[in-house]
Amino acid sequence: MATFWYHQLTESMKDQNRITEEFKVKGMICSHCLKVLNDELRQAGAEIMEIELGRVVINHDPQKISRSHIERVIRENEFSLIWDKETLLAEQTKRWVINYIWNTNLEQKLSRFIAEKMEANYESLSRNFSKVFGKTIERYGLLLKIERAKELVEYGELNLSEIAYSLGYQNPPALSRQFKKETGMSLREYQKLGITRRIPLDKI
Repeated sequence: MATFWYHQLTESMKDQNRITEEFKVKGMICSHCLKVLNDELRQAGAEIMEIELGRVVINHDPQKISRSHIERVIRENEFSLIWDKETLLAEQTKRWVINYIWNTNLEQKLSRFIAEKMEANYESLSRNFSKVFGKTIERYGLLLKIERAKELVEYGELNLSEIAYSLGYQNPPALSRQFKKETGMSLREYQKLGITRRIPLDKI
């Protein structure tokens, strides 16, 4: 009986040594990012309590894995920690722009979509986004459309006209002109390449 009590006490003391910390992470904007960081942190010895785009909650024993080590794992996987509110707000805005391009029919205006999702004034969000990333929300949205167009071409499920309409263009030439301006080739020329030249979302 005494042995059992000692075992319980020991386990309780171990639990008391563990702490739970939240980290705001810049650059986590896709499901692949989640998987990479989740796997790397678990391998380092941290217990993942919650993980979502831009945020991870970790339970760990500081004597076994320190905060500085966790931060190093995050940085070594090409992410960075967010310390200020402006960057955090801009990262949240960025993720909603990605969601808009990939997961909506684009019928609603981007500005209205962002304002509703963020529950904030769009002009204020736009100024903050430009300050943090050096480009407007509209410019970022355009660059995302180019990458989405590449992805849809590579899937081969839609023709070029269908791709243009799915991205909110009234006619295919409008998309083709923007695509060529950004990539140096037309959408049809990209299709004929037969190879992937996509830019990772966290690099845009």
